[in-house]
This record gives sequence, C-alpha cells and structure tokens, in this order.
Amino acid sequence: MRPRMAELLRLVVSAAIPVATVVLFATLAVFTGNTREFASDYTSLLVRMLPYALAVFAVLTLAGLLANGDARKRYLAILNALAVLFWLQGNILVWQYGALDGSTIHWLDNAWRGVLDSALWVLLLAVAIFGFRRFGKGLFFAAVATFCIQAIASVPGLGRHPEIYAVDSVAGNAAGRAAAMQFSSEFNIVHIVMDGFQSDIFAAILADTSERDFRQELRGFTYFEQHLGAYPYTQLTVPAMLSGKLYYNDQPVDDFVSESISGATITNSAFASGYEVDIMATVPLRNTYAVGQHNNAYGITSDGHVTADDLAVLDAAKLIDLALFRVAPHFGKALVHRDELWVFQGMVQSRSYLHLQYFSDLAFLDSLKEEMSVSRDTPVYKLMHFMLSHRPFVGNARCEYDGRKTGTREAVITHAQCGLLGVLGVLQRMKDLGIYDSSLIVLMADHGAWVPVENVPQSGEVTATAVGMATPTLAIKPPGAMHPFRSSPAPSSMVDIAATIAALAGIDAEFPGQSVFSLDATAPRERRHLTYGYGVNPDAEGYLFPMQEWRITGNPYDPASWTRGEQFNPGSRREH
Repeated sequence: MRPRMAELLRLVVSAAIPVATVVLFATLAVFTGNTREFASDYTSLLVRMLPYALAVFAVLTLAGLLANGDARKRYLAILNALAVLFWLQGNILVWQYGALDGSTIHWLDNAWRGVLDSALWVLLLAVAIFGFRRFGKGLFFAAVATFCIQAIASVPGLGRHPEIYAVDSVAGNAAGRAAAMQFSSEFNIVHIVMDGFQSDIFAAILADTSERDFRQELRGFTYFEQHLGAYPYTQLTVPAMLSGKLYYNDQPVDDFVSESISGATITNSAFASGYEVDIMATVPLRNTYAVGQHNNAYGITSDGHVTADDLAVLDAAKLIDLALFRVAPHFGKALVHRDELWVFQGMVQSRSYLHLQYFSDLAFLDSLKEEMSVSRDTPVYKLMHFMLSHRPFVGNARCEYDGRKTGTREAVITHAQCGLLGVLGVLQRMKDLGIYDSSLIVLMADHGAWVPVENVPQSGEVTATAVGMATPTLAIKPPGAMHPFRSSPAPSSMVDIAATIAALAGIDAEFPGQSVFSLDATAPRERRHLTYGYGVNPDAEGYLFPMQEWRITGNPYDPASWTRGEQFNPGSRREH
C-alpha cells in the first residue's frame, strides 16, 4: 500500500529528525564547546558528514516505505521516540566523564546513570512499540518539538562562534611543519613539554644503565629532583608555565587561559625580542598555545604528510564519534568509546590504534630527527608539547603498540622510555649539526602520570598518587653548559619556568617566580600546588569545581611538607 502524501511527509520528517539531532545539532554542540580540539572549521566537517547522513536518512525512509499498516505506524513511533531520546540524552542527561584523554572510563562506577538512562530508553521505546496506536501522534509532535527547540537554541551559537565557518589552520599547519624542521644558526630555545612525564619515572629511567646510560646523552643538563607542579592537569599548567600566574577559580577558566596566554608570557616576550616562535603540539594544544604571538604553529596529527582533506576526514570522524557519545545512554557510550579507540576514528585509520597521539608524536620526533636543518639566521624559540608519558599506556620496549595496559609503574616506565628515546634522538641530531651546546634546552612535564610514588610515607590526605601528580619532570641545559648530567635539590616550581628561560636567554622581561638556577637549596621556600576535580562544573558555568590549595615547604615527596591551604570555590575573590 502506497502512503498518502500526509503519511509520506510524516515519514520523511520522522526519519530526518533523529539524523539531524545527531549529525547537525549534537555535532554543533560538541564543536562550539571544544573548538580548540579541531583543526578544521565546522562547515568543512559537516560537508564530509553530510553524504553519510543522507545515506542513513534514505535507508530509514526506504524502510518506512516498505512497511505497511501497523508496521509502518510502529516504525514511525520508534523513530520519533529515538529523536526524543537523543535530545534528552544530549541536552538534559549530560553526564560528566572527565577529559577523554585516553583514560579508562569505569562504567560501573556510576552504574546509577546507566540504570536511569536504561529505564528511560526502555520506557519510551516500549511506549513506541506497544502503544503506537495511542501515543504515535504524541511522539511525532514531541519529536518535532525537540527539533524546533534545538534549531532555536542553535541560532545564538552560530553568531557567537565565527570559527564555525572558517578556521585558519590547514594551510598554516603545512607551513608550520616545514618551519618545525628549521633551526637557527644564531640561537635556539628548545622548550619540550613531555606531557605526564612524572619526575620519579624520569629518574628511574636514568638510573637504569644496564643497556644505555641516558645521563651521558644529557650533557649540560641539571635535573631538578624536587620540582613542584602547579596543577595536576595540563589545562592550567600551560598558563602557569608560560606566565608564572596561578588561577584561583575567581573568573571563568577559559577567560583566564586566553588572557594569560595572550598576555605577558615568555613566548610573547621572546616574539617581541625578535625570536621566531614555533609551536608544535597536538591540535587542541596547538590551538591553545597559538592564542599567543607566534610565527608558525603545527598541529601534530596521525598523518605525517598533512593535507586539508586528511585533517578534515579525521576531524569529521572524531566529531561524529563525540556526537554519538553525547546522545547515547550511559552503557551505550561504552560501545562508542571503545576504550578510546572509538567507532569512526578507527575506521579511517589503517590500524585502529594509529590515531593515538603517542604514536603520532613518536613519528613526528623521528621526522624531526631526519629532516632537521640549520637554515634560519634569527633566534628561534621552539615550543613542543608531546604526549610521551600520558595515558593510555600502549608502548612496548620497541616503541610498538602493545595493547592498552593498566598504569603500573613498570608499564609506564616502558611507555615513557620510548618517548624519551625520541627526544634524545632529536638532541643527538642537534649535536651532529653543531647547535646543541649553544642552545637553551628545557625538558619538562606538566604533571605526573597517575603512578604512586614509591617509598612515600603514608598520610591520610596526601597520597602517593597525589605526590606523583604534583612532581613533573624538570631538566634544563643552559646555553654553553657542557658539564656532566647532574641533579639539584633546589625547590623549583612551575611558576619559575618563564623567569628561568628569560634569565638564561637574556630576554628583557619580568615574571613571577625566579630562575631555578638562583634558588638556594638550603633555604626554606613555600610553594603552592592546587588540586581540583577535572571537568565542567554544572553548578557554576565557566568555573571549575572547588580548588584546594596545598602549601609545600620542603621536600614534596614527604607528606609532612604539605599543609592544607585555602579552598577556592567558583567565583572566589582573592588578592594575588
């Protein structure tokens, strides 16, 4: 039986709304809330998703045309119920899972979410399947209402986010890669952030000389064994590292990050002093660092030969995965997440693990080692941020994929050592080209690796894992330094990084903190570390969850050195 015009229109609308909810509205919500996560503009991504969305829409419509009578009515009710469920899950029941940074999500830890979601999904789908005669029209009007609500809600966002239409990154990304390989014959600041490289893990790698003595390859470096991080996450460590400023939950966090990075930072000061500033990092971090002044910026992706289409396809797969994650019920999210292998991102890779940033960064370091040249006659500041000791832990001793391993100390050491080997390969190439000795080189991490530090005395409040997260690696080679690798107990802090680089490079700028080489290792110094729950605070838009300040006087590996300070709730006001 052929459908009448009214029935055909209802079928088309019923098939279109759930597809539009996922492919248009959910992806738009994800993109506008995370623009720095993508290398391409939204319109470019939508163009690549549209053919697949139209194909799904066509299949849904055809299935409805092939059904007759009650079967068609039941089918339409199911489509309308799904549209309502997608809207509810993506806009009302938006659970927080923290940063999707490779960490394993323990789905049973919040099983109540799954119970609530499942009950709602089962209820609405049961109504559609068994009560379609009575509730079919109501479900249809509810689906249309959700479409209208989303369409109206999307309009303000389109005006507030001009980056939806154009992101000037693809051409700049190709140029950034070329510049990344070019060093200066005059002077180089090589600033390498090894994300998650915990200090005691670094020390353990260097202490093992059974196969290779890494200390011999780090001539001129001083390792600051009691260095203290500012935060347990990258989010706020970046502005602390570049500007020396700390955030106390007293203004929207995104405003603070943007103002700090675009203001008085070591990279901006270097740029003003005539340095050419190059940025190399993951696409999200490249976009964060690029808020400041720079000459070139390269987003490290899984394709060493970056083209606009490569980036757009990868970003489109990432965006649709995140949209599906958003609209799926709690336990359904696990089928989308796949322990960070995802659905569509795995499909666009030759091997599903290759999109992991760890392997992209290792490949980039290999390219940098092979293609490095001394071809610039102005001083260069190279800021490179790599995921070399960050979750997920997937590398084996041969720097190959070894499956996803739990964060045991042994697994993290193996994983991180391969990352360090990549960095040492770059440093060796600098030696071969004759620019190592004259360069200022900073090897550092932003935070720890979630690994409990060994031999930390038990304390009720300060755990061995908290100590690990608060003690990132810091090793610095001043220009001209050629002494054997050595350690220092100086009480350095993340807020000292900018001041240290300025002092060693002779950049005329003042920052909070002081040069770590001027610190008195015997004098007491109070340092601060702030902890907080990662994620968006649903009760205070734009702010973080309450932040706990810790004041550390003495060795950070001794919990007795830690004193609980103030707690900074969203919107707190304090004198800095």
